Amino acid sequence: MLDDDTIVALATPIGSSAISVIRLSGSNSISTVENIFLSIKPGKKLKNQSTHTIHLGYLIEEDKNLLDQVLISIFRSPFSYTGENMIEISCHGSYYIQQRILQLLIRKGIRLARPGEFTFRAFLNKKMNLSQAEAISDLILSENKAYHDLSLQDIKGKFSNLIKDLRKKLLNFASLLELELDFSEENVIFVSRSELFLFLQKLEEILKDLIESFSLGNAIKKGIDVVIIGEPNVGKSTFFNQVIQEDRSITSHVEGTTRDCIEGEIILNGIIFHFFDTAGIRNTIDPIEIMGVEKTMKKIEEAQVILYIFDSSERRKQEKIISEIQDIQKKYPLKDIFAIANKSDLSHFCDFYDIRSKFSYFFEISSINRQKVKKVLDSLSHLFIERLKERKIVVTQSRHYEALKLSLREILLAYEALKRGSSEDLVSIYIKEALRYLGEITGEVTSEDILKNIFSKFCIGK
Repeated sequence: MLDDDTIVALATPIGSSAISVIRLSGSNSISTVENIFLSIKPGKKLKNQSTHTIHLGYLIEEDKNLLDQVLISIFRSPFSYTGENMIEISCHGSYYIQQRILQLLIRKGIRLARPGEFTFRAFLNKKMNLSQAEAISDLILSENKAYHDLSLQDIKGKFSNLIKDLRKKLLNFASLLELELDFSEENVIFVSRSELFLFLQKLEEILKDLIESFSLGNAIKKGIDVVIIGEPNVGKSTFFNQVIQEDRSITSHVEGTTRDCIEGEIILNGIIFHFFDTAGIRNTIDPIEIMGVEKTMKKIEEAQVILYIFDSSERRKQEKIISEIQDIQKKYPLKDIFAIANKSDLSHFCDFYDIRSKFSYFFEISSINRQKVKKVLDSLSHLFIERLKERKIVVTQSRHYEALKLSLREILLAYEALKRGSSEDLVSIYIKEALRYLGEITGEVTSEDILKNIFSKFCIGK
């Protein structure tokens, strides 16, 4: 599975820059570069230099022409990113120079790396597990602080260490059950059924908690969708424009001005929020408005947060407002709903005591008071920051999520089999399947197809 040839790739973006980095990994990386490197210190040989050292000199082509002045960084096996001998060439960032160096190395027998091949070699050489390797890809792709922090947490191995620990304990029970099967004629008991029951119950709790965390992790990774809803002409578009600080939504006193969903993105305390201004929800015979309302309902289903805005100057609608928000809560019990009283400068707070008392998140805003809008946004970001703090580990990868669900299924089957007094053989089969799915997360159990799929998504040079 692991090629023993030496690979090379540009580790910095293609194009002109002050500095570019070209990486090599493999047994011939140091000797190959030594043959085209002339140190500024006469007689210095790269093969005699220690790991983690840097050397200034020139790269020389076959015709003895100087190609560029470079810094050569040496990383010797096993103390390198890939676990192999590695070289990093820091050259000037001209596209012409980059390509000349790459072509020179290819002529010397070095192969261009495939996407993610450096990290793939690091995984195969046990410098990291599969979960940590995926976290490196996430870190490179991270576009906000929260996603960045979650990726760093995974690189440090917090999630994978938990999985390995659970797998180790489960493997111990599986081994003892296998031992019982081997001595079945002697009727020897190696596994305490009460201990196994307790462990499976604890494992069920942990797996359910990790599975539940995925909705938060996936939202942090991709951005949190916030849909703004309410009746026509209650100030949804004005609020939207205040949030994204652009006049992107058209506002007017004519009902039904917004016919389609308009999207805007902001970052609050390191978390990306996607806001959607939607068509007003009302009964209508206008075919275009009907389509707008249908799109609004679809966005409500997809969003993590619903901002229900109503006109606080219309006091007579209080019962209707409460009823509508409660209907939404019943239909989407896992979504956060903010009740927002707009045009608060035209009403009195006491007028909406009933609404405030019934909902966890209630705000008064006004188009003439930016601070009140800021209070809504602060509460929104604080809500998710606190949820991240509450969870020690947050799952962000869909692959991990699916493996955890499959593992939980097998654990529940094993638990039920134990309760029914089924044979040790059947319980052992379920536990082995759970072990397999947990092992796929860290790469202790995997297939070549899965590995190819994961590392093909990496950038070249990493």
